[in-house]
Amino acid sequence: NEVLDLYHVRPSPNSPPELQPAKPFVHAISIHNPSGEIVRVKALFDDGAMVNVMCIDLWQRVQHRVGKLQPSGRRLRMANGTIEPSAGYWLGDIELGGVRVRSAFEVLPSGGAWSFLAGKPILEALRAVHDYGPDTLRVPAPSGEVVLRN
Repeated sequence: NEVLDLYHVRPSPNSPPELQPAKPFVHAISIHNPSGEIVRVKALFDDGAMVNVMCIDLWQRVQHRVGKLQPSGRRLRMANGTIEPSAGYWLGDIELGGVRVRSAFEVLPSGGAWSFLAGKPILEALRAVHDYGPDTLRVPAPSGEVVLRN
């Protein structure tokens, strides 16, 4: 009785293409602190995530450059069913592909699953469209559409 991790499945050489694992969409984002410093992090984009979340391990490494957390009081249900209390939230400007928007993220432990989870709120703020065929993220910008490839 083998247990498969749905986030990372080792492909079998005999598996048909339809059973090959999908590649998560990962791209760098820039977090702008109030004094103008930019902190770059890799984000895992997941349009099924209802909040944006930074792992507390990453937060502890960058908090001195990003700024203070605000109290949250939220409790978030993780993909494995556990409920984690938020350590707080951060609100400010986040940039992707040269497009800058105001957004927020909660901070909590990810158990090593991701460092920054870019969920539906940031995708909505960016008005982003994920085209799953070529695995691109299209973001409207004043100078035209920005296309980010996975």
